[in-house]
Amino acid sequence: MNRILTVVITAVVLAAGTRIPAAASGAAADAPQKVSRHASLRFVSGRKIRADVVDSPATREQGLMFRRNLPKNYGMLFVFPGEDAKVFWMKNTWVSLDIVFIGADKRISRVHDRVRPSTAQTTDRDVARVGGLAQYVLELPAGAARRYGLKAGQTIDFTVAIPES
Repeated sequence: MNRILTVVITAVVLAAGTRIPAAASGAAADAPQKVSRHASLRFVSGRKIRADVVDSPATREQGLMFRRNLPKNYGMLFVFPGEDAKVFWMKNTWVSLDIVFIGADKRISRVHDRVRPSTAQTTDRDVARVGGLAQYVLELPAGAARRYGLKAGQTIDFTVAIPES
């Protein structure tokens, strides 16, 4: 019965175009993911960071969910198979983020500063959503995009493999 209910809920959520929280998809509730892939990113300013790379549907889905804090020079780079309009939401993301949308040419298309976090009590309707044209999306601690001088039109230098899905 529980499995049938999970399948029905999953079908309804997918039909609505909403991501399933990690807890509903079998991941441990309230557990930040551990990432094994990393990339070095160099900004126009010459500053560099090492970012965690998430490049599968499952790792991209969880992203920075359930993190209570982030190191100052931290980043998470989301890598997609191709460039198109992306929408990110802050469901179960408990820290404010700067979210940088980057095209296939590695040029910044949009920077969203200080996107508000959610809490366990934030309803799906009230969760912050931001979007842009991208093949890559870089999430940074709030204020980092300004600190690095990131602006639309700039390029970011990095090398990552492009996933098939």
